[in-house]
Amino acid sequence: MSKKPYDKLIEDLLVFIKSRHYVHAKDIPNIELYMDQVTTFMDDHLGLFKRTEEEKILTKTMINNYSKCDILPPTAKKKYGHDHLILLLFVYYFKNILSIPDIKKLLDPVKDIVMKDKSPLSMEAFLDRIMETQTMHFDSLANQVNHTVKVGKDLFPEFSDAEREKLSIFTTAYLLTIQATAQKHMATQLIDNYLTKHPSKEAGQKPKAPRPKKPDTSRPEVRKKTPKKPIS
Repeated sequence: MSKKPYDKLIEDLLVFIKSRHYVHAKDIPNIELYMDQVTTFMDDHLGLFKRTEEEKILTKTMINNYSKCDILPPTAKKKYGHDHLILLLFVYYFKNILSIPDIKKLLDPVKDIVMKDKSPLSMEAFLDRIMETQTMHFDSLANQVNHTVKVGKDLFPEFSDAEREKLSIFTTAYLLTIQATAQKHMATQLIDNYLTKHPSKEAGQKPKAPRPKKPDTSRPEVRKKTPKKPIS
């Protein structure tokens, strides 16, 4: 069975990704879940992102590490509620691109603002609003990716069909990767410039000058003897 042309594969992937039902608040169970139930929920709802069947979406070790890093709030009797699951969804979307410290910097304001008492927006409403924005964003993403594929196909007309296809696949993969790299750089710059705390800058203070080194008193100071002048 022959493989489909790679541009058709990209087209099918875009349709598949856009048509998939991403997790909304109504999909989250109304009961608190134990760890095994959490990992099963994530596998069931985020399985489309797996590269192989053996790949795990989130493991118990990962979730425990997120708790130790204060990305997740404490659980009640080892049960995970709506807020935990919503945070884990965002962690999964972030973790292939951003470091754990960066993820924490992004989620800390969400926890402080949206999860606070008397917040005008619940975490469920926050999730749904983000998902709606994501769906609209996929239209522009599809146009961008289709343009990238066309550029890759038209770049090497002097080669044979088989050679041109391999070079076009390289070019398309390269352009997709460099776009992802540039977007990652922009995301990390936002984090570094607006969500990373710089104590001396935030307090409006100048960085402290280094303290002068104290003299070494562990050994007694040896005074140089002044040579006596000869008596004339």
